[in-house]
Amino acid sequence: MRRSRLRAGLLVVVAMALTGIGYRVWRNVAERAPRSLGELGVELIPEVAQHMQNFHRIKVKNGHTEWDIKADDAQYYEKQSEIVVRLPEVTIYTEEGQMQAWLTGKEAHLGLVDEGREVGSMELRGDVILWLGDLELRTDTATYDRDRDLITAPGAVTITGRTMNVNASGMEVDVTPQHIRLLENVHTLLKPNAAGS
Repeated sequence: MRRSRLRAGLLVVVAMALTGIGYRVWRNVAERAPRSLGELGVELIPEVAQHMQNFHRIKVKNGHTEWDIKADDAQYYEKQSEIVVRLPEVTIYTEEGQMQAWLTGKEAHLGLVDEGREVGSMELRGDVILWLGDLELRTDTATYDRDRDLITAPGAVTITGRTMNVNASGMEVDVTPQHIRLLENVHTLLKPNAAGS
């Protein structure tokens, strides 16, 4: 009889302890839990509406590719109407579908127009390289304006070609006719074999 009372008392103490622990755990979880799924999303990816891997976007007009963008991943920011891509490769084509220019960099900010259906501009940042024919142009930041078919770079630019090397500050490139305007501080170095080629 004494043993059964002792067991009953022990069971009551254990049950009360478990109830107290369970209540404390429930309160702790309830205080930390987000109040809505929206709050949970904001904590995980602030301001990002979509995150995509292996991003690829092509613009086709009159049956020919105008430009092609590939990147490792992309984040779409709805409020800014912008897509930020990492390690982009941008190819720009002529009206006949021939490759006209090729750009790459660490990241690109794609400005969207027409309610997010079209890319209106591309700003490439970090170790930007532009290839035009046999010329390689390097800079830190470059912007491509689709409507004007114009690439601009406000900072230092280095151009390497078969026959010369050029350094300058600021550059504009009309992509389709492949005209390059260097804005200031232009220094040109002709390569020794330039006259013979």
